[in-house]
Amino acid sequence: MNNVLEFMGKDHDRLDGVFKDFRSAMNSDISKAKQLFHDFKTGLQKHIVWEEEILFPLFENKTRMFDEGPTAIMRMEHRQIKDFLEKIHKRISEKDCDVELLQAGLIEVLTEHNNKEESILYPWIDKETSELEREEAFAKMKNLSPEKYCKCCGE
Repeated sequence: MNNVLEFMGKDHDRLDGVFKDFRSAMNSDISKAKQLFHDFKTGLQKHIVWEEEILFPLFENKTRMFDEGPTAIMRMEHRQIKDFLEKIHKRISEKDCDVELLQAGLIEVLTEHNNKEESILYPWIDKETSELEREEAFAKMKNLSPEKYCKCCGE
């Protein structure tokens, strides 16, 4: 696979599945729910690092859109997403399972965010970059150090 839309879209789908499993487990098995949320949180943090440190700079260097355009908006939304992740994580770690409103807010931001990425940004990155540039980006993503995304409790 050498297509940003397909690669990142599959990761969106994988993360959506983990979050769905987390939401189901919240009603029956809090221990399992905590592990699933951890998996979701670190997976989404990894996805964001892939974008902000690898894909967005590649796009920005090609289009010369550094402080404006779609990546600026995506970075702002990433901050909102990270805020929701930290708030949910804090509540769960304190054994406070009342996270419905936070989950709803996260879903709202993530749904719109992912739709914009899949309909606008990822196809644009695919159009602006060569196959070799995408292969190099995917190699960097594959070799990303876990210290970049395995953060917990607002580290």
